[in-house]
Amino acid sequence: MCSFWESGCIDPLAQTAVPIDFSPLFPDPITFFYAFDELISGKGQGPMTKTSYWLRYQDRNINKDAVTSNRTSEIALRVGNLTGTPSGTTNGCDGIWGSPCSHDIKGALQHTIFHLATSGEYYSKPLEATLAHMMVYPPSLPNCGAPIFDVASIPVQEFAKERVPGPNVTAMPSGSGNHPWQVWYIDGMTSNQQASQVAVGIIARSPTYNSPPPLTPDEIQVELVCLQAPQGPPVGPSKGS
Repeated sequence: MCSFWESGCIDPLAQTAVPIDFSPLFPDPITFFYAFDELISGKGQGPMTKTSYWLRYQDRNINKDAVTSNRTSEIALRVGNLTGTPSGTTNGCDGIWGSPCSHDIKGALQHTIFHLATSGEYYSKPLEATLAHMMVYPPSLPNCGAPIFDVASIPVQEFAKERVPGPNVTAMPSGSGNHPWQVWYIDGMTSNQQASQVAVGIIARSPTYNSPPPLTPDEIQVELVCLQAPQGPPVGPSKGS
């Protein structure tokens, strides 16, 4: 068992798992897990949820032929102010806000990471730096009805580092409910409210600071995934696996 206040594990009230294509680095699909737990009365008198995510993948099956420069892969998850039912392409996101909005979001992320990578300014985690910037200076997303980055936090986790010469790849071990990659708390959120929310995962494969800058934003791989964790028994592989 994992208590609500333990940040190194989660005993989820609800959990979901969605396979994602993140080729060419990972030839097999990677699986994005999203889970949450609830405390009826949190720090104050109101409810609170404990939110987490992790990836599972075949880390022994990484395509080293895809490693042509120094890159870092990161994953992030935003929860809040977005409802609907994931469906359609772009890993369920087009059913939430439509294909043009998905295109706007991916393009904004690619362009912001591109500007960072070509600016000469030091950075260690490109997606994390990009999201921090977008939360303060929201990008123009003409085809999106609602603001996408207007949440209190978007936790980011680096999970793969590519290095040349070699080439070699250092990948973080797959996560689980016993070893989630990120855990954070959302004050004032009930489990019913969070179950109705669509969580948006962002995965980016970007140049590291010490690599040649990209020539175009299209060289930066960005994938989106929209998930919803139903209440009740966990969905997909068991939380202990």
